[in-house]
Formats: sequence, C-alpha cells, structure tokens
Amino acid sequence: MEEKTEQYTFGPEEKDILEKLNKVESSVEGYIQERYQRELIKTKYYSEMVINTDKGPITLKDVFITEEQDPNGKVSYHFRWIKENKNGEKSIEENIVVDEEGKVFSSGGLDEYLKNSKIDMEKLFEENDIEKGRLKGISEKSIQKSEIEQSKEEQKQEEPNDETQEIEEDLKEQGQDLGLTRVRKIKDSHVAERMPEVFGDSDEHAQAYSNKLHRFVMLEKVNESWQLNKNVEPARTTWKSIISIDEQGESIERKVPYALMKTNRDDKEIAVNLGAYGEIEIETVDVLPCQERVARGVREEGQGLEGEENAEIRRDLNTQGKEYIHELAHQVENVEEQQKESGQEVDSQITEADYIPNTDKTWGELMEETGESLPNLVERYNNEMTKSNGKEQPQSIIQRIIEDYQMVSHEHNIGH
Repeated sequence: MEEKTEQYTFGPEEKDILEKLNKVESSVEGYIQERYQRELIKTKYYSEMVINTDKGPITLKDVFITEEQDPNGKVSYHFRWIKENKNGEKSIEENIVVDEEGKVFSSGGLDEYLKNSKIDMEKLFEENDIEKGRLKGISEKSIQKSEIEQSKEEQKQEEPNDETQEIEEDLKEQGQDLGLTRVRKIKDSHVAERMPEVFGDSDEHAQAYSNKLHRFVMLEKVNESWQLNKNVEPARTTWKSIISIDEQGESIERKVPYALMKTNRDDKEIAVNLGAYGEIEIETVDVLPCQERVARGVREEGQGLEGEENAEIRRDLNTQGKEYIHELAHQVENVEEQQKESGQEVDSQITEADYIPNTDKTWGELMEETGESLPNLVERYNNEMTKSNGKEQPQSIIQRIIEDYQMVSHEHNIGH
C-alpha cells in the first residue's frame, strides 16, 4: 500500500495562480498591442496589496498589476481585476494606471483616495513583496525591462567580454546567432555526478540568456568548440515550486524559481534563478514520482569553494538515493502542516534560526547539540512525529534525538 505522501502534490494552488495569470495576460497582451502598440513586460498577482495614501491606507484584493512599455520606451503600470458577471462570464477590468512619473489615474471609488496623487511603484512593490502571502505570482514576458532599468555599471557588465565573444563566434560558425548576455560558467566539480546525462559530455559548461530566443540556455564546450547543450531545452517561466537545499545544508526552502529547463530525462530538470544583480544562478532538480522537485545549488563563476555543496550533504543525497530525497521533500510539507495546526504563520523555509514546532528550541541549537546537519534532523524529527501519530510531545522527541546522538558520540569516543 502506498504511503499518503506519495500521492501528495502542491499542484492545485499553483494551477489556479497560473490560470489566473494566463487569463489576464491573454486578454491584455493582444488588446494593448493592437490599440496602443504597447508591449506587456510583466504581470504581478497580489492576493492583497496595501497602498498608503494621504487619507489613509487602502487595501486592494486579488489585483493584477501589468507593467507595459510604449514604442518610446515609457513604462506604465496598470491595476487590473478579473470580474465575473451573473452569467459566469469573466472579463478584465482596469481601475488604476500609474505612469512613468508616478502620476496616478484612477476611477470609481478609488478616485477619492488617489486623485492628484503620485505613487513610487518601486517602493510600493518593495513594501508589499516583503509581507508574506501578498505576492502570489509573477510572469515576465522577457527580461528586456530589467535591461532598460540597469545602471550604467550593470550595463557595462552586460557588454560582451572575450569569453562571451568566443562562445558567440563558435555558435555563429554553427549557424546560430543567439545574442547572448549574462554568460556565466559553471565551476562545480561535482555537478556531473548528479546529472551525467546532461553534464557528462564535457568538462566546461555555462549558462546564458539569449536575446534572440528570449530564453535561458545551457552551453557546453565539446572538441574545443562551444555549442548549445543538446540535452537541455531552453528555459521557460514556471509556477512549479521547488524545495531548495542550500549548499551547507543550513536552509530548506520551498520557492518558485524564475524558470525551469527540461532535460533528456523526465526526472531531471534545471532551475534558473536571478541573483541580486541579475546574474544567473542555477540548481539541479530531481523530479520525484509525486511531482515534488528537490533542488541543489551549483557553484558558478565568481563564487568561492563555499558555494559548492557541503561534502556531508553531498554524500547523504548521493548515497541514500531517491528515497532519502523523497522523504526530505515532504519534511517541508510536514512542518507547514504543524505550523498551521499550532496557529503559526506558515513559512515555507526552514533555517537554523527557526524554532522547532511547539518547542522552545531552534533547529540551530539542535544541530549544535547533535553535530548533525539540518536536513537529517528535520527528517528524523518528522519521522518520529509520524510514528507517534502526533501523540508524543515534540519536546520528548527532541530530547530522545539528543540522547541518541550523544550515545553515538560517546560510543565513538570509547572506540578510540
């Protein structure tokens, strides 16, 4: 009989978010291109957005903000809602527009609060994005807008260097002009162990963004010539979540990457994220039978050895196989459920600083007392909770874990 966790996926909520974003984008994109010659750059979906005005804060529910660019490069922000009539027919309604200068144009009851006002959209996004649960999803049509907004220093970093030119020249000889930017080489010496089918044909790999394809691509050097990695599809924006384990095993986090690359294996993918300065960061992804995705960091150009996966974490993940990864994936789910049951705010990230549910001890304190890694402790704790069917107190389980590790440590010392 299959365990219940084997049948669990987080699909329904993600699917609902994706459907709503697709509904807005498909309705807006063609309309603004035909009527105003504007391009849709980005859509952000908030379950709740708070705007502070001179007359007090106003809260907007289930709002979609589309970032649009006109032929002259001017950007405007449009606040839209999905409305449904009595016949069940849906339409998109727009009630607020903020131009490039921050000037607000509003209609209906919102005019009372927003008339003759200005909104700093960057600040508004920052204030709302840091509040958990408000931002539900983002869809970017391309990264053109982020390139427009880059500072001169960042733009300089985008200019082709000798290495990028070498890659471009090799690709052009193969009849491929991709307009590459953000080229970054992979420096992780163990990545081929995780994905030999993807990274096994070459010792040199890199990822980049193609302005021609509007996609992230994976590159490899074969027979002294750079080429597209034929085992990896160009990345597409995704709303599938991944469970990401950091390089030191100090944090386990559920998140939605910027994009996912499919590979020549159904159970292997590559997640693409953008760093603080727009640099590409990738993670290898194991796709489990239950459709959970467990991601592991990859050391890249510009990172020291600390960016490479901890040897202990690497050993556990490599030697214990898919069963261990599967169990680890569902520890996040278990912790989220316990947070809900105890009335805590659900946080999809587990770090050393977090308190173990229903205890006064942090995961970091437990790591110090046992000498064990965070993933192993989370797995052990949740396994013990499952065995007891919730009847045993968490404090009791924590104490038993500490005693078990102390016993192992004691026996180890005696053996020496």
